[in-house]
Amino acid sequence: MLAPGPVTLVSTMYRNQPNVMTACWLLPLSLEPTLVGVAVQPSRLTHEFIMKTEQFAINIPTVDLLSAVHLCGMTSGREGDKFVAAGLTPAEASDIEAPLVDECVGHVECGVIDRITFGDHDLFIGRVLAVSAVEESFNETWQVEIDAGQLLHHLGGDRYASLSKSYRATLDPRED
Repeated sequence: MLAPGPVTLVSTMYRNQPNVMTACWLLPLSLEPTLVGVAVQPSRLTHEFIMKTEQFAINIPTVDLLSAVHLCGMTSGREGDKFVAAGLTPAEASDIEAPLVDECVGHVECGVIDRITFGDHDLFIGRVLAVSAVEESFNETWQVEIDAGQLLHHLGGDRYASLSKSYRATLDPRED
């Protein structure tokens, strides 16, 4: 019931082997310095690669990548190259070795500064090193009213949703 924000693709690389994993358990942690967290189960290949390289990228897909996103969440990189299987294109990052997912509309490159275990997941805390977004999709906020800004949200199982309208809040509840 506590579905988090948009679905992302976390990309990593170790010894020239790229990997990409669907992730929904992310959160902003700090503005100064800019920190984000991603929760990863220790049995995942992504966890192993982050532990070995201390870096990862958060890639933000749109609705048109639904099948690729779902595939990346349902298969393991131990079974083969998920970039190839999902039809995704690895792109060079500016500050880290891990590839970005070229088809995504946003990218956040991170260097790990800490790892904390909570239950059956580890929270990797990443310092944001570089950020990029497709201008048409993001202009201070995600442009959800247009196709290029239709981010995916996971509802559970094989169910996803997107947002199609944004609202502006006021401090006067009578104006809502």
